[in-house]
Amino acid sequence: MGFLKILLRWVLTTFAISVASYLLPFIEISGSTPIRRIQIAFLAGLILGIVNLIIKPIVRFLTMPINFLTLGLFNIVINAAMLWIVDYFVDGFEVLGIWGYIWSSLLISIITVVLTKIFLYEKGNKKSNELKE
Repeated sequence: MGFLKILLRWVLTTFAISVASYLLPFIEISGSTPIRRIQIAFLAGLILGIVNLIIKPIVRFLTMPINFLTLGLFNIVINAAMLWIVDYFVDGFEVLGIWGYIWSSLLISIITVVLTKIFLYEKGNKKSNELKE
């Protein structure tokens, strides 16, 4: 994955966190100035990206049996736990209550997936396109 794709994913995650904090009463980005709130949102996006890259795969592997039994619904709890980790490490970023973590993680996930499909969608596979010609 190129540097620009990583940077774009970070910006999209930050945007999703900002939108969620605007739409939901559970999630709050506090800062004395708008620039400080933007900095906190970017830091939260960075930490969430790192947590999703390093910790989330391990947790998903360890909870595979319960995830199988719940038909994948346990992923919602895993996403909420990843958001809790971000809340713990980022000052100025706060999520209120367990339902806040669940609803916030759902909204952030939905926004991020939609934006990633819009901005990072690669049409077809290069090798399969070369074989057709």
